[in-house]
Amino acid sequence: MSKRFVFILFISCTFSQSVIDTLSVTIYPEYYYQGVMVEYKFDTDSSNQYKFRLPTEVDSVLYLVSNNDELFEQVLKVENQSVASVEKDGEHKIYLFLNRYNQVPGPRNFSYQFESLSDISTLMMAFQLPFASQEFIASVNDINLEEIKDQNGLNFLQGLIDNYQSNKPINLSLSYFNPHGLTSIQYSANISTDNSVPSSSMITSREKFINYPFLTWEPMLIFLILTLILVFLYEISNRRKNN
Repeated sequence: MSKRFVFILFISCTFSQSVIDTLSVTIYPEYYYQGVMVEYKFDTDSSNQYKFRLPTEVDSVLYLVSNNDELFEQVLKVENQSVASVEKDGEHKIYLFLNRYNQVPGPRNFSYQFESLSDISTLMMAFQLPFASQEFIASVNDINLEEIKDQNGLNFLQGLIDNYQSNKPINLSLSYFNPHGLTSIQYSANISTDNSVPSSSMITSREKFINYPFLTWEPMLIFLILTLILVFLYEISNRRKNN
C-alpha cells in the first residue's frame, strides 16, 4: 500500500469522523414561503466539512454564511442527493424549499427525513407554528416536543437529541389546518394594518401573536432575498421538467 494512498485514506477518515457541536433543524410551514421551508443552522470554520443527505425532490439549496459584517450567499447544486458545508468560518444556514401549497384554506401535511453523515453532539429539532393554524400536530421519532417562544414572539415546538450518530435517519412530520390560506407573514401584515376586531373565524390558538405584529428588519431582508432565490429555483425546476 503506497504512502499516498494511506495519506488519502487518513484524510477521508478524518473528515468522516468530524463532529458537529450543535445543529438546529427547523421546519417553517407557510412562513415566508407558500410551502415548507427547512433550515439547517450550525457554526463551523473552514477546516471542517460536513455533509447531509437530502430528499430526492431537492435539486438546489440556498446557502448563507454570516461572519460579523460579512455575508456569503450562494445557490448550491445538490449532487448525489447530498450537500456539503462550504469552507468558510461563521454561522452556516442551509435552506430547502419543499411541498408547495395552493393559497386556499385547508389541511396541510408534511413529512421529512433528516440524515447527517457526521456525528452531532446536540441536535435540535423544531417546528415553527404557523400563525392562526388549527390542530397543529408535529412529531420527531419518539422525542418529546416542548412549546417555546423566541424574542420575536414566534412559537415553536422543540426537542433535543444528544449524541446523534451519523447515517441515522430521523423522521419528522406535521399536520395542521390553515383556515385562511395565507402565509404567516401575510397573516401578520393583515393584522398590522387592520384596526378592526378579528372575526370569530380568525380567532384561534395562535391569536396571541397579535401582540407581536412587527417583525425585526433581519427576517424581512431575508424574505426579500428568498423571494428572488425562489424565482430562480422555480425556473431551474421548470427547465428540468421540460427537458
